[in-house]
Amino acid sequence: MFFMRNFRKFIAVLTISAVFTPSIVAQTLVTVAGENISTEDFMSLYNKNNYSENDKIESISVEEYFNLFVNFKLKVKEAENLGYDQDAQFIKELEGYRTQLAKPYLMDEETSRKLINEAYENMHYDIRASHILITLSEFAKDKDTIAAWNKIMDIRQKFLNKEAAFADLAYKYSDDPSARERVNGMGVTIPANNGDLGYFSSFDMVYPFEHVAFKTQIGDISMPVRSKFGYHLIYVTDKLPALGECQVAHLIIRVPTHTHADSVKTMKKLQLLYDRLIAGEDFNTIVKNNSDDESSRDGGGVFSPFTPNQLDPTFIKNISPLQPGEYSKPFFTIYGGHIVKMIRRTNIKSLEEELPTIKRKISQSDRANIESVALYNRLKKEHDFSEIRENLENLTPFIVENYQRLDSVSLAIDSPMFSYDNETVYQSDFISYFKDTPFSKRMKCTEQLVVSTYEKFVNETLLSAENNSLEQKHQDFRLLMGEYHDGILLFNINNDMVWKKAVMDTVGLKTYYDAHKDNYVWDKRVKATIFTIDDSDSVSTVRKELLNGTKDVEILRRFNARSSHPIVTKEERSYEKGDNPVIDKAKWKTGISKNIKSNGKNHIVVIHEVLEPRNKSFDECRGLVTSDYQTVLDSKWISELKAKYDVVVNEQEYNKIK
Repeated sequence: MFFMRNFRKFIAVLTISAVFTPSIVAQTLVTVAGENISTEDFMSLYNKNNYSENDKIESISVEEYFNLFVNFKLKVKEAENLGYDQDAQFIKELEGYRTQLAKPYLMDEETSRKLINEAYENMHYDIRASHILITLSEFAKDKDTIAAWNKIMDIRQKFLNKEAAFADLAYKYSDDPSARERVNGMGVTIPANNGDLGYFSSFDMVYPFEHVAFKTQIGDISMPVRSKFGYHLIYVTDKLPALGECQVAHLIIRVPTHTHADSVKTMKKLQLLYDRLIAGEDFNTIVKNNSDDESSRDGGGVFSPFTPNQLDPTFIKNISPLQPGEYSKPFFTIYGGHIVKMIRRTNIKSLEEELPTIKRKISQSDRANIESVALYNRLKKEHDFSEIRENLENLTPFIVENYQRLDSVSLAIDSPMFSYDNETVYQSDFISYFKDTPFSKRMKCTEQLVVSTYEKFVNETLLSAENNSLEQKHQDFRLLMGEYHDGILLFNINNDMVWKKAVMDTVGLKTYYDAHKDNYVWDKRVKATIFTIDDSDSVSTVRKELLNGTKDVEILRRFNARSSHPIVTKEERSYEKGDNPVIDKAKWKTGISKNIKSNGKNHIVVIHEVLEPRNKSFDECRGLVTSDYQTVLDSKWISELKAKYDVVVNEQEYNKIK
């Protein structure tokens, strides 16, 4: 079809659609139906679409590009005048594209890049650390925050003064319940971890905790770290190359008691089993006959896949160096003595390969808040944001007190709360936003709720202002949106006026074919069957069968029944010169060819008939006729548009670009 034959040019023209009213200093190159297009915009788009490192678009001259561009603009103007841009489906589609295209502009790129690089670097290691937590609400008042800070700094000083070990301080002071022995809901006693969190990697912990833990040296204690849970002290005890997700099989022998004698006895047994494994005995058999883990021994001791933060840290420490197929030396955990076989482990891929996963995890974690804070801080500067915080403080008690009847009460004085871009937002604006915000019916209105809703209101207001100004701030976004706007219009109107019209106009197609029959001619052809034989020893036998008149289906059955894959295959149709290299090598006369080698394979060609040149029937060339007919319709339509709309070229500027 016309569209497909001119696809490269069509794509190039789509991208020149992003031409808007030029700046005052720009020189007008051409005016199409009253719209001025500047030389600067035209040339930037011409250069963009004529030179591409990735997509080798054929280079076309400025003159040819200019003509395509004018024709394109005429079609877009016609689409707008016919109301295509008012169609609900068009508006919805364009808005969907805009939402996607705007995303990169509505983020803080520098912060995003830093978070991605940091996460990728951290992914290469497993950190083992202990912590002490002093809980503190995210909305804590200053006095409570100061008290928590002083408390945790006092604990830190005790450690630095060597008054107690970190584990003892965690057991005594930490608000993390896992630091002390406790009983779960099923009545099972869970031993204290004394603050030990085991091994973890990137994205296993809340971001403030991870950020500091990975920067703390082994044996050092951090300064207090604030997270949504409160203040943490982090004591790093080990750092290993990342294990990633892995799968292992293990043999475990439980120690009856924790006496030294039992431990020695168990280790001796494990060592004997390990020596047998190293000597080549089957791991599965040894596990089945010796492991005390009833749940896994019949399956060769295989675990479900896991990551380091899911298992005992001593276990992780001992399997960390193992590569697939290797065995650990015997070691003990609190569960018993182990020998572990590494089945598989993941390796960190390149940043480019890991990037989609990293971005997804960032968006689903508290790191997204880091990006948001950076973005909103930037927007406040760029949009000249200022606020009168005391007017929020004055309004908060009013909203809390009148939470259930905000529709029926009014402010005595409506004071400004903040301003941006010379716009002022008043207390009444925030009350309207607050009323429209969906809250749980059981939620109690508190000062914290009002403040957090206000922050959300400010952020959404700034984000909306930024979104609305993208075309003015970013020329590339403005051009890109123009491409989509005009490109969709062009496709829709081309479909109605050319492509679909040609397909539906059966009478017009037939009339065009009758007037141009001599344009659609078959060259000399042969009706033939190509047999391809994978087994060289079978070539002569296949040819002999063909000479004896054996039917094709019988030949295929006989030879292919001997193998799990087809030895002989066939292809049958009419061929012109250049359609198939095997046919081109055969003599074009009826009969059976000798063996023809092509691309390392053996072929035999059976020429059934030699077909002399003739005109193609309408059905044989309908696709070509449709394409040519579309070209005619398109040309006629463009002529009508040029007669309908004025096109004024600035000859001086046009000569410059040529």
